[in-house]
Formats: sequence, structure tokens, C-alpha cells
Amino acid sequence: MHEELTDPRTPEAVRRNILSRPAWLEIRAVRETHKTEFPVTLHRGEREAILLAETLRADVLLVDEQIGRTIALSRNIQLSGTLGVLERADLMGFLDDFPQLLKQLKASGFFIANSLEQQLLQRNAARRR
Repeated sequence: MHEELTDPRTPEAVRRNILSRPAWLEIRAVRETHKTEFPVTLHRGEREAILLAETLRADVLLVDEQIGRTIALSRNIQLSGTLGVLERADLMGFLDDFPQLLKQLKASGFFIANSLEQQLLQRNAARRR
């Protein structure tokens, strides 16, 4: 994951955050063995995240790509995606403007299906009543 987050194609703000390494960020190496079989279509970062989640017996794995989600679930790993984390942050009162945050996320190139976006916005509106 560290390599992906510091890649020149990664947004500058993300690279800057990772390179300055906040105190809470811990980087761990994961070794793949011949016993760990993954589809060739699964990116290295997702493979390593799944293996690390298994090694650490993580409570939850943050993964957005469908193939990674499918494989994590098949290995009985609890997961969430970016939108799930953001919605939970909104539920806990950490966000001021959830709809605006969704707009910014989409503007950055993050894909959100229209039906999912509408569900998120409806739940947000119901919480605000």
C-alpha cells in the first residue's frame, strides 16, 4: 500500500501526508507465500492488505475495489469502504457537511454509483431532521 500511496500518479495531498508519516501511521511489510493464492486481477496493494488483515486479525479491512471486497469476504474478513467510513464519521458527528464531502470525493475522481449516492444522501437528510 505504501508504494501505491507514494506513487507519482497518486494525488499530491495524499503523497505529502504519507511521506510526512503522521505519528499514528505504522508501515508493516507483508510476505506472500506460495500458499497464498489470489486472482491475477487483484492488485498488489489489495493482496497485501488482505494478508495483513488476516495476520493481525483486524476488526475491519478498508477496501473499495470490488474484487478485493469479494476476496476479503470469502476469507471471512469484515470490511468497509471509504463511503462506509465517511458515513460512520458523519453518524458520530465528526463531519460538518456530508453532502459536500461526497461532491468533493466525486470531483477527485472517486466513483459513486448514483443509486448509492442517493441512499447516502437520504440517510444523511433523515439524520439531520
